[in-house]
Parts: sequence; C-alpha cells; structure tokens
Amino acid sequence: MTILYHSEEGQKTTMQTVVPASPAQAPFGAAFRKAYFAFDPNYTPLNHGSYGTIPVSVRRAHDVFRAEADAAPDPFIALEFHDRLVPHRALTAQALNCSNVDELVFVPNATTGSDTVLKNLDWKKGDVILCYERVYDSLGRGISWIEETHGVKVHVVRVAWPVSDDELVQAMVDAARSINAEPGQRVRLAVIDTVVSMPGFRVPFERLVPALQAEGALVLVDGAHGIGHVDIDLSTLNPDFLVTNLHKWFFVPRGCAAFYVPVRNQHLIRTTLPTSHKFRPRKELGSQRLSDEEEARLFAEMFDFTGTDDTTAWLCVQAAIDFRDKVCGGDAAIKKYCHEVAQRSAEAAADILGTSIMDTPGSCMRDCFFANVRLPLELGTDGPGKVDPAHVGKVCDWFKETGSRESGIYFQTEFYRDVWWWRISGMVYVDVNDFIRGAEVLKALCARVRNGEHVKG
Repeated sequence: MTILYHSEEGQKTTMQTVVPASPAQAPFGAAFRKAYFAFDPNYTPLNHGSYGTIPVSVRRAHDVFRAEADAAPDPFIALEFHDRLVPHRALTAQALNCSNVDELVFVPNATTGSDTVLKNLDWKKGDVILCYERVYDSLGRGISWIEETHGVKVHVVRVAWPVSDDELVQAMVDAARSINAEPGQRVRLAVIDTVVSMPGFRVPFERLVPALQAEGALVLVDGAHGIGHVDIDLSTLNPDFLVTNLHKWFFVPRGCAAFYVPVRNQHLIRTTLPTSHKFRPRKELGSQRLSDEEEARLFAEMFDFTGTDDTTAWLCVQAAIDFRDKVCGGDAAIKKYCHEVAQRSAEAAADILGTSIMDTPGSCMRDCFFANVRLPLELGTDGPGKVDPAHVGKVCDWFKETGSRESGIYFQTEFYRDVWWWRISGMVYVDVNDFIRGAEVLKALCARVRNGEHVKG
C-alpha cells in the first residue's frame, strides 16, 4: 500500500511504499515458492542448507546496490561503503544479541572466518586443537594445515552419532582434561558447531562452550548453520570466536557471514585474510595505548575492505529482515515451519523408503531444520544388491547427478559409518509433498544402485 507523508519542513510531501506487516498471502510451501522466489519450475529445491537462496525482493535490492557500485565505483567503495555497512552489521548484531557492533564484522563465508582464527593464533609448542569427527570438511582441512605447518597436535574425539547430549559433552570435557593432564600440553583451541553440516544435526553448543572454556580452551563456534536457523544469544553464550553465514538461512545473498570476536580476543586477530590496507603493524603503533573502544573500531574497519570484491550482498541485511518480518511473519514463524516441515517430511520419507530417522533419546540433534533418513542400501560383497565398498564414493555423486538430470532434484546424501543418509532440509518454500515426491524418486534410484547402475559406463 502507499502512504502519504507530510514533512515538517515546509509543504513538502513524500510518497513511500510500505509492505504490510502481515502474514504472507501465499501459505508456506510450494505456493510460497511460486509467489516469492524465482526457482526454475522444473527444479524442486530440497537442499536449501548447502547454498541457500534469496527471495525476489532481496535480489532486487541487491541489484540496486550493484548498479550503484557500477555507476560510481570510487565513491561507493572508497568513500561510502564503510558508513553504509555499519547499520547492517548493527542489525545482525541485534539478531545475535551482541551488544557491541564492533565485535561483529562481515566476511565472505564461514570458512573465511574460521580460517582467520586458525591462521592468526600464535601457536606454541604443546598446543592442541580439540574437535570431534564431524567438523566441516574445509575447516577440518584448515586444522590439518595448522598441524602440518606449525606442529600443533590435533585430538579428534570419535563419538558416533546419534549420541546423547550428555555423552557428547562428557566426551569432549574428558578429552580436554586428559590432554591438559599431559606434561607440556594444553588445549589451546576447541572447535564445535551449532549445527553439523553432514549428516545434518544440532549440537548442544550452549553447553559445550562454557564446559570447554572451563578447561582453559579458546572455543571457536562454527555457526555456518546458525543465524536464521537456531537461536544464538552471544551475550549469554560468550564464545571466544563465532562465525555464521547469513546467506544460508537468513536470506542475504551469497556470500555474507558474520564473524564475532569479543573485545577480549581482538588482540589475537592481527590480520584479515587477505591482509587489508587497514592492518596496523605493531611497530607503527609503537607505545601508543588505545582504549577498548578504539581497538574495537580499528578491528571492525580492518574487515570492511580486504580487497576489491563484490561485497554489495553485505548491504542486503535490511532487505532480508524486511522479507522475514513483513512477508514471512517473523523469525518465530519461519523457524516453526522449517522445523516442522523437516521433521514431518523425514517421517514421510522414512515410511516410503522403509527405513528410519537418525535420532536418539536425550539429544537435541533434531531441534533444527535438518533430519536424516536412512537409505535402503547395504554395504558388502556377500550377496546380490549390496554396494561394493570399493564403489562407496560413487553412490552419493550418482544420486546428485542422476536426480538433477532426470527429476530436477538434487539429493544431498552422506555415507556415514557404513550407512547412507539423506539430509532433509526444511525451508518456507517447500512442503511435505515435495519431499514425498523426492523420497519416491530416491527409492527408485536406490533400486538402480542395487542393480549396479552407479558403476556402469
């Protein structure tokens, strides 16, 4: 609707288009997808969790910013961008309950944020990195690089999911205590998730952060699946580092992630990746003493511009929030639907496939927008229809390629501890019927795998 405003300055009258703050006209699900998104009609998007997507309204806002940058790149990038970015960082800080906006900066993605931590810490002899076996692959590779180049030990806790929250927390704490009891060793950094990517499940991060900090560790929270997906209260959680993608579940264009470093730890992050022109060498600072506020401001400015790149997505936080609030009906409505559609769809899929859902008593693992359904495949060489262990790596890729080509569905599957799982991903633009169709397609694909089609030329 259009509202007429009368300015207090003279007789000037302005027009402003306002989107009503009311529930969407189209209900969540397939109708919502057609009304507000721009998917190919022949494609059924059942894998939001990997790359995210944006509604048409946010894409239009992004197009405006990119057009501005192309129309006058020098003032846009060099003179205006810093000031224009601040309110979007502030909106993100508010969503994460971070009281100091200069403790939160933007980076292109979660991997950049976690790698910034790994490559900035001053590693010492005896330092140990503690993690469990399901850390995200690129983060795990970054940890391996630190191990290779700095001689840092890495201790991986081999818990097998599904596992209860109590068991997971106790296993991580026991490992930290065992490491710290060894002469000359200490857990310098512990790495945990909000939600593990593959298979997809929630982690009791609210318990793990203080428990591991109590053992003397700095705790890095990989919240790639965080903002817009699970509630994160930074003032209460108080992690040492946290990074969370806004382009996965928050409807901000790719790539945009919030990187949180509290003031107490900002001295540990000496440079961005790559090093920006705002880096301040210690010899340049000399004996100059800065206040916490000045340190935080310089820290934030360092991340605003690390080199020429398209960072216009970072200016779309307001547009994303507008869509979430005014079209979707708010954060709570989104989260309620996404959780319910994922869990109900998993139940329907498990029934069609004749299998089960990954779960266990005392676990929060399904308190998210993911659910994992077991596929009807067996590993072995001792009977017909089983998958030869030598061909394990081909199955998931074959599902992706064949499903996309033949049915317009990309299946995100994972082989974990001798079992294949389909990760179901809830979002406002899918409904149970979408996943029922997906399960029927995947059931037929599994039958073809049992016949060996995935290894035929």
